[in-house]
Amino acid sequence: MLYNAALILEGGAMRGQYSAGVTDLFLKHHIEFKHVYGVSAGALCGANFVSKQFGRMITVNTKYRNDRSYMSSLNILKRQPVINLDFLFNDHGWDWHNFDEAAYQRSASDFTIVASELKHGQTVTFTNPTGDDLEAALKASSSMPFMFAPVQTEHGLCLDGGVTDSIPYDLAQQAGFDKIVVVRTRERDYKKKPTSKVVAKLYEKQYHDYPAFAKAGIMRPAVYNEQVDHLNIMEATGQAYVIAPAEPVKVGRMEHNIKKLQALYDEGFNQAEQLLPDLIEYLEQ
Repeated sequence: MLYNAALILEGGAMRGQYSAGVTDLFLKHHIEFKHVYGVSAGALCGANFVSKQFGRMITVNTKYRNDRSYMSSLNILKRQPVINLDFLFNDHGWDWHNFDEAAYQRSASDFTIVASELKHGQTVTFTNPTGDDLEAALKASSSMPFMFAPVQTEHGLCLDGGVTDSIPYDLAQQAGFDKIVVVRTRERDYKKKPTSKVVAKLYEKQYHDYPAFAKAGIMRPAVYNEQVDHLNIMEATGQAYVIAPAEPVKVGRMEHNIKKLQALYDEGFNQAEQLLPDLIEYLEQ
């Protein structure tokens, strides 16, 4: 069933397997949302959800996690990104789980990808992009500072959407949605520590040509913590329905332990299944 509601998918690199579990449970029960917003790993998850490709995200990230052509810390020595995002969009043969763009385009859901534009250090969005524009937007949203080169998009050079808008429920509010479902990749009371002086200097040095972006990166923990506080109020007052891990997530950004990735996916899937009656009541009331 298509609900007149917004689904918000937080980023978090490999912690996104939790979101993959939640959204696969939605697919299992034919639950769709009028608009899906994704940032970073949440954008990659959202694309697979909109195209209704059950299991694609967890399959790719468990089957190919230790494939060096996909992820390898040795890439740093080659001055290449640790994660080769092109790997996700290339055709690797008959048994590869290709992204189904035709199904994505047929979807009744609108899909917005969130990224951070370097020149002004502001949030930019890409709604229902296709073809090369879709690939560029997903890459930009998922490209973490320091680890990736900026990606050229229709909004200029962009990087990780989480730098400027980690949990973009504000976009759903601006669009007028009064039913907002947020899938977190951190437990509800998680707060980021202030940016250290070392990291602040790295931002200023690495992005000296983009001081507004460097400032946004330095301020990210404070902005994130404010978002969390506000989201918790929205949840308590019924303005949002939040699905979040019950315990601190022990999966790292570049987690290589396949069993831990599968366990996190299973946690998201099972938790969403337990919450399903309550969620449907929220969506239908």
